[in-house]
Amino acid sequence: MKPNTLSRRAAMLLAGVALPISAPAFAQSVDGSAANEYADRGEALDTVVVTAMRREENLAKVPASITALNGITLEKLDIDTTEDLSQYTPSLHIYAEAVGSEKYTIRGIGRTSEDLSADPGVALFLNDVYIPRQAAANLAFFDIERVEVLRGPQGSLYGKNATAGAINVISRQPTEEFSGYGEISYGSYDRITGKGAISGPLVEEKLYARVAFLTDDRDGLYKNLTTGETANDINTRAARAILKFTPTDQFTATLIGDWAKSKQNGVLKSIISDVPGLEYIFFTNNPVTGLPRPGVTPPTQETDLRTARSGINGRQGIETYGGSLNMTYAANGFDIVSITGVRTEESYNQEDNGRAQEITSYNTTAEDTWSGSQEIRLVSTASNEPGDENRFSWTLGVYAFHEEGSRETAIYRNIAPFSGIADFKQSINTDALAVFAEAKYRLLDRVGLTAGVRYTTEEKELQVDAIATRIPGIPAGGPITPFIDADYVAKDSKRWNRVTPRVVLDVYLADDAMMYASVSKGFKSGGFQGTPPAPPLNDFSPEDVMNYELGFKGAMFDSRVQLSGAIFYSDYKNLQLQTFDVNGAPTTATASARSKGIEVEISALLSPGFTVNAGASFVDPEYKDYIAQQPGFSDPAHTFDRSGERIGGVPRYNLFLRADYRHSLGGAGDLVFSGSVVAVDDVVTEFNTLWANEYAKGDIRVSWESPDSNWVVSGWVKNVTDTTYYRGGGPVSKYETDKIRLGLINDPRTFGASVRRSF
Repeated sequence: MKPNTLSRRAAMLLAGVALPISAPAFAQSVDGSAANEYADRGEALDTVVVTAMRREENLAKVPASITALNGITLEKLDIDTTEDLSQYTPSLHIYAEAVGSEKYTIRGIGRTSEDLSADPGVALFLNDVYIPRQAAANLAFFDIERVEVLRGPQGSLYGKNATAGAINVISRQPTEEFSGYGEISYGSYDRITGKGAISGPLVEEKLYARVAFLTDDRDGLYKNLTTGETANDINTRAARAILKFTPTDQFTATLIGDWAKSKQNGVLKSIISDVPGLEYIFFTNNPVTGLPRPGVTPPTQETDLRTARSGINGRQGIETYGGSLNMTYAANGFDIVSITGVRTEESYNQEDNGRAQEITSYNTTAEDTWSGSQEIRLVSTASNEPGDENRFSWTLGVYAFHEEGSRETAIYRNIAPFSGIADFKQSINTDALAVFAEAKYRLLDRVGLTAGVRYTTEEKELQVDAIATRIPGIPAGGPITPFIDADYVAKDSKRWNRVTPRVVLDVYLADDAMMYASVSKGFKSGGFQGTPPAPPLNDFSPEDVMNYELGFKGAMFDSRVQLSGAIFYSDYKNLQLQTFDVNGAPTTATASARSKGIEVEISALLSPGFTVNAGASFVDPEYKDYIAQQPGFSDPAHTFDRSGERIGGVPRYNLFLRADYRHSLGGAGDLVFSGSVVAVDDVVTEFNTLWANEYAKGDIRVSWESPDSNWVVSGWVKNVTDTTYYRGGGPVSKYETDKIRLGLINDPRTFGASVRRSF
């Protein structure tokens, strides 16, 4: 199978558009007030305000590598989830094998194992509240104010589990005047989406409210040739309510509650092969003799990649609840901020692993977790940008976190010697406490120094309850069945402590041109190998990273062009990797690694109403020291030295180009034309066999807006060229030789229309 790909010449052309980092003309920069005046007249790009550094700041003046997308941009690009976000964010890569199986990487790092005690390396926050479980991470985007993606370790202000970076999603807040909107859209595969919000004052100048909702339904894209049913549908419901209380000018309290539920009638995966007729022999051959099992037909790739054969359709879903209370008191020269958060997540997954019709092999997994967090910050309010009288700003804080939950997996197979029934349950209990401080001092009017540090202590306790039976043994050195004759309880706990500093030097070359250099450290929690066969539980060390970065931000041509870029080098120790133990069960290994690369983003207002945005990243992650074990084998003969090789699961380059053009129809409103192109490099497995080919795809949207902007009617086409590519998936049978894999194909070309009414 060879998906549509981007030619090397086209890739270089797109890179040339996205990488004009040598452009001069900084002498024409303007100050912030002038830039805002130009923006109000439609002659300059808007100023973007972010809270990435735990205070409100102009994005162009934050010495860090950050991408920020506002709610309007998210809607124009049809970004519905955090997975969609990766296509328009340099160095961010997200893929989802199913509901609740999202994997995040930034700069090539961040994926985690399936152990309940293993944490992600990309920290996700919703309204400043940490979401610890990746199963709850693929948020449905609706009624969003903006999304901020911070690249590189965020150890001082964001804390643990942000070794690769952090994503902060901020909801739209209640408005002082009554307003709202409603939108409905219909598209291919009977996709019907409805969303809306209503906002306004409940008590004049004292109490405000906002309520938003989302419904999203779509038929399945896959066909199960065994059962005749469809799979991979969409069924999502979500709602959010916000109350904002302002009894005085000094005090504000914001209470947020959210709920979301998604389910699918199973996730059916494709068998994808680069060699015609190659058989997928996972479970279909005898692991001792290597010979085919009598009466069992190994499956091969289907003619239609969105069809597959599975004995069951399976079912998957997730339901989340969350709440937060954000209180701010404006004292004399500083703010006191308190953020209290609670998150719950319940998910389930049932999937057929056998793939051959004669084999019954399926897993059923259920996860249930609860977490609570409390953060208190003191934040100085005086600005200390160039030209300000004040030269010093600071942030102090304390953070506490608790999580408890469980994941239970039941496995059934009818294939000797893997036959049997297994059930094992992991239970987690985590407590973390941190104190942090960061200060910025302007050494000279155009030279600033930022220094921050965070101390974190964390304790984890994991218990595993296992019940399993199987047909007796397999010879030593051969593949081992995951079904171990055992009824046992294993329990262990461990505490880790870390200090994570950050130092940044920024230098302004002009009013709107800045360079910065930074050194930062991050860490990701350690954990335990929570899969069978038997006690005791083996722990794995925390992941540590030192990051070195040079960056640039600037505005040119009266703020009609904004440019940012960074080069980085990250050095990892005890990089946590998902691999498989001698029983074929997912587990966590550690390695030393490094990642280096470059990121560039540019926005340009070419003429009133015509805006172009482009971005690119080139990431080169590599193992420095890593001896990998082939899944299903226990002997040294089946280990491989991967030192010096590319880290799997990550594309080296990611390019995007998008454009928006607004054409006035006079008294009849405006026409808005939007288009985007994305190009992504190929991806290899951990064992350097081809995982997914490079690809390019484009989307277009045309909208009509009424003169008062209260009505918007849009038509859109996604994946215009009907490009086919591999999104990610499960294991292959022989990592070092086979060119066959099991996983998901992207959505085909789809189209639809929407109507939006605002008031």
